[in-house]
Amino acid sequence: MKVTGFTFLRNAIVNDYPAKEAILSVLPLCDDFIVALGNSSDETAEMVKSIDPKIRTIDTVWDDSIREGGRVFADETNKALAEISADTDWMIYIQGMRQYTKIISL
Repeated sequence: MKVTGFTFLRNAIVNDYPAKEAILSVLPLCDDFIVALGNSSDETAEMVKSIDPKIRTIDTVWDDSIREGGRVFADETNKALAEISADTDWMIYIQGMRQYTKIISL
C-alpha cells in the first residue's frame, strides 16, 4: 500500500503559517509527499526542501485573478494532486496554513 501526502504553499514564512509542523505531522505516514510551491517572496521553498528527502516540490505560479472564493487554492491543490503517481492507494491532503487534514482513498 502506497500513501502520498500533498499540499500547496506560498509565503508560509512571512505569514507565519505552521507549514513545517503540518507536513511533519503526517510525513511518517507517507511514502512520498508533494508540495506545490507558489511564487513566494520569502524562504518558503528553502524551508520545505530542508524538511525531508521524500518531499518532492513542483514550482507553480498563482493566478491571482481567481482569488475570490478560494478558487486559487483549489487550483493549486489540483496542481499538486495531478503529480501523484497512479500507484498511490491513499492520499493525505494537508493545508499548511492551518491544521487541516483530509485522508482520501482511491
